Amino acid sequence: MKNYIRLSLICLTIFLLGTSCDNSKNPYHSPKSITKAFAESLYTGKFDEAKQYVTPESIPIINFYQHAFPPENFDGCDHIGMGEITVREISDTTALCKCIVTLCNGKNSNSSTKVVKRDGKWYVTLRESESEKKEEAEEQIKKFNN
Repeated sequence: MKNYIRLSLICLTIFLLGTSCDNSKNPYHSPKSITKAFAESLYTGKFDEAKQYVTPESIPIINFYQHAFPPENFDGCDHIGMGEITVREISDTTALCKCIVTLCNGKNSNSSTKVVKRDGKWYVTLRESESEKKEEAEEQIKKFNN
């Protein structure tokens, strides 16, 4: 009986540890997942949701989209199709994600999204900060000199 209880506790512990590490509901853990979450919300007109996936500097751009594209433009559009997302890491904290998005009207659109890592989480950036511009310039200089 004691062995049965021990075995049950071990199995329960393994199960709880396995499910607690599930990142499927956390889009901030990788460039691919944040890109997918952002594209799903942006291309379906869920601008308030899209704001949570971007850097603070990018929120004014989402606000512009929100005013430029009224909600009726997205009637009946509750999901999009996404092809394979390719990631090109520029540095440990910056990446460029590319994919083909199938819009609600059935048309394909090439999507290129820059993502940055801040405080251990990935975010989409639609506007570069000065430090990001400097970092990218330094990377380009390194590549040029090699």
